[in-house]
Amino acid sequence: MKAEKALHIFTRPQVKRPRLVLAWGCIGEVGIEVLTYLKDKLGAGEFGEIEPYDFFDVSVAVKDGLVELEFPRSRLYSWESREGEDLILLIGDREPPMARYEYANFLLDVAEQFAVERIYTVCAFPSSVSHTAEPRVFGVVNDAKLVKYLEQHEVNGVGERDLTSMNALLLGLAQQRGFQGIYLLAEVPLYAVKRENPKSSRAVLKVLTTMLGIDIDMAELDERVGRVEEEMDRVMKEASQAFLEDFTIDYRDLWREEEG
Repeated sequence: MKAEKALHIFTRPQVKRPRLVLAWGCIGEVGIEVLTYLKDKLGAGEFGEIEPYDFFDVSVAVKDGLVELEFPRSRLYSWESREGEDLILLIGDREPPMARYEYANFLLDVAEQFAVERIYTVCAFPSSVSHTAEPRVFGVVNDAKLVKYLEQHEVNGVGERDLTSMNALLLGLAQQRGFQGIYLLAEVPLYAVKRENPKSSRAVLKVLTTMLGIDIDMAELDERVGRVEEEMDRVMKEASQAFLEDFTIDYRDLWREEEG
């Protein structure tokens, strides 16, 4: 499929000086939660979708004996601010496993169409952090001028490492095409990578909204943080109790055996 046919636009938004913010399904679904929360609070409207057929394997689900063809979706949303620095959001169900280079360049073609000024991507990574601690936010940039910018927002730099995510690939190609890019990652506890992590989402969302100059209500997210943390406390307590019961020796029984 040609790139121009992969983009399906329902209505073309009249955005001015937009920033492009992207996220795909990742550890703890942090990226999707951040962008979905931002979209809902701003009231961003869907204006397009990227056709998945060249970028994803066919997935055929069977429910109650009925075959259903399913593809991950990549939806585009727009929000117009009063200050004239608008947003385009892309929320993808998951990263494409096929034609990743073409997919990333296609997204940059979209950025060019709408004269995007800067690109932000959001994800998370597993860490030894406890679920009771405030997660740190780390960042990667594709322009040396942005290193100080991260420091100003109290974002930790990422040391030397190889990154294979779509987020990193996009920033690398964006650099070649003249787009500034910032990749934000929140810590997620190692033992909780397969469950929702609203605390990690809140940490990176606070940084992102500050960078974007946007103020949104975090009350709903705060409630989810409290609820999930209480649940995690309960799970950890039950797991600790089960461990003690399985591996603790009752020395009174040993004493009785020796007496016998």
